[in-house]
Amino acid sequence: MDAFYYWKDHDADMKSGRIGHFRSKAEKVKELAEGYPDYIWVFKTPPGKKGEAQLLARLKWSDTTVVPFKREPDTAYILYDPHARGSVRYTNSASDSALRATKDWLARNFPKMAKANFQGTIAQEALRGRELEELNAIARSLTSEPFMQASLELEKQQQPAA
Repeated sequence: MDAFYYWKDHDADMKSGRIGHFRSKAEKVKELAEGYPDYIWVFKTPPGKKGEAQLLARLKWSDTTVVPFKREPDTAYILYDPHARGSVRYTNSASDSALRATKDWLARNFPKMAKANFQGTIAQEALRGRELEELNAIARSLTSEPFMQASLELEKQQQPAA
């Protein structure tokens, strides 16, 4: 089993280093954890493309905190290991063909999710069986790199020239 997560604030979170966790509700974290997920498949809406969904990454689920962060009261967290070998980001997932494949996959497997505009825990779901096999097929058609590679490149860009 794996998990689906809609990462609304992906760009801002990456720029500010808020990685290794996603906010959720305790009931949803418990429900997902009981399935012993291996990965979290992360999606977002590409800028200017309302109604579309982009497959951003596949992140290794973690039962423990890997990247320290300040926890908020009464908030549960889905944890992941951004440094794990299996944690990857998809570098060409914003292409028209990739967006079309992802949108079609969502329409077949989670039609209510897009209609609800990916709000709250409705955009956090278990992935099993056929839906997971189809998602893996989409991912195999994409180019990937280690998830933290983008973070390292951003750090280099932000450092003053020597």
